[in-house]
Amino acid sequence: MVLGGFLGFERDADDPTLGGWGIVDVLRDRLARLGVPVLGGIPAGHGPHPPTIPLGTEAALDTTAGTLTIRAAVV
Repeated sequence: MVLGGFLGFERDADDPTLGGWGIVDVLRDRLARLGVPVLGGIPAGHGPHPPTIPLGTEAALDTTAGTLTIRAAVV
């Protein structure tokens, strides 16, 4: 699973309005039970130069290296 950044959620778990949970804590809690690799913080979306991330194509996700490699040509 590949997740982008979450703008506006830069607050950490020390923020009392979050009940001790930051966005990373929530995602880790909910996604861990899926048993799939998760890579977060991809700079995709509404930034000045967002990368194109194709849907439905074969890709390799390496969470150790922090990389997502598209394996098939995208037309």
